[in-house]
Amino acid sequence: MTNARHIAIILHDFSTGGSERIAIRLANRWAEMGRRVTIICGTEKGAARTLVGAGVTVLSCSPETRRSPWSRAQLGWRMARLVRAAAPDILFSPGNFHLIILAFLGRQRFTKRPVFVSKLSNPIRRGGVRRLVRGLADAAIRLAAAPADMLVAMSPSLLAEARSVFPGHALAEIAEPILEDDIAVPQSRAGHEPAPLILCAARLAPQKDLLTAIRAFAELPVALKARLLILGEGPLRGRLEREARRLGVASRVEMPGHVPDIAPYLAQAGLYLMSSHYEGYPAVLVEAIAAGVPIVTTDCSLALPEIFRSSELGAVVRQRQPEAIAAAIVARLRRARPTSSAVREVTDRHKLGASATNYLALFDRLSA
Repeated sequence: MTNARHIAIILHDFSTGGSERIAIRLANRWAEMGRRVTIICGTEKGAARTLVGAGVTVLSCSPETRRSPWSRAQLGWRMARLVRAAAPDILFSPGNFHLIILAFLGRQRFTKRPVFVSKLSNPIRRGGVRRLVRGLADAAIRLAAAPADMLVAMSPSLLAEARSVFPGHALAEIAEPILEDDIAVPQSRAGHEPAPLILCAARLAPQKDLLTAIRAFAELPVALKARLLILGEGPLRGRLEREARRLGVASRVEMPGHVPDIAPYLAQAGLYLMSSHYEGYPAVLVEAIAAGVPIVTTDCSLALPEIFRSSELGAVVRQRQPEAIAAAIVARLRRARPTSSAVREVTDRHKLGASATNYLALFDRLSA
């Protein structure tokens, strides 16, 4: 039975982060499946705005609210007026970054309060943190998540972590809808590609640690004739460019900025490199696997064992270790590409249709 007829999604803006892209992908599919879908945002600025389908309504706050240290608290108050006017059955938060907005929205009064659902898009706990600090961080996120009627984890390991941080809270597990339903599994190709292209796609921000990616690239043998392509934009562009010049690899490192679709670049890539400090369920790794591209990644997510079910798919190395990352890249480039069967084992779990349907079933149950 359709109980959740109207779903509202809160977005700070239309930046090109994974949480935003996944939220828009779900919004478009839910609209195609006959639900009324509204995106409530602080501003319509951002390259991902063009991804929103015609069947999805977008409501923007007035005054426009761009990112700042206090903007999420402001949006908790400013979005309340739009939520009251839209009167959705479900209010969906697409990730941890938006939990602060949800926390302030939870303090507002509504004639008909929507059901609050939030996806947990990043690991809740980070390694190397002292027990006292971890306890304070756990308490802070429990406070932020308190208004949520349901929290959604993206994998079994992330669900287990959520259970330890949010005891007694309602929790569900739904796989990330990373891939279109009709995606084709590529045929495996041989390794030893001449002048291989190493691809990174990430916001140029500290979390992604692209300095380590550039330093690892500089450690590669010159005879490999590799090239490094970093897709994305962010505040660290200048520092990354200076580091590439300092290491003498600037002529082989390209940073063209944001691109609307990573698929054409994956089709050219010999290897995908992720150097992040932390990630939730890194969707871009699944996209790389779907394209048949081998991976080297840092140990940035609890979910990596669930993504790398076969050693054919790639290698996981410790963070901030350029030499180890470079060695893993060389070893990985010498191997054959992943087989179709190894790729399909991952792609079958991340189709948009199944995830969108599972979310709607959850929403209908919560709205009953």
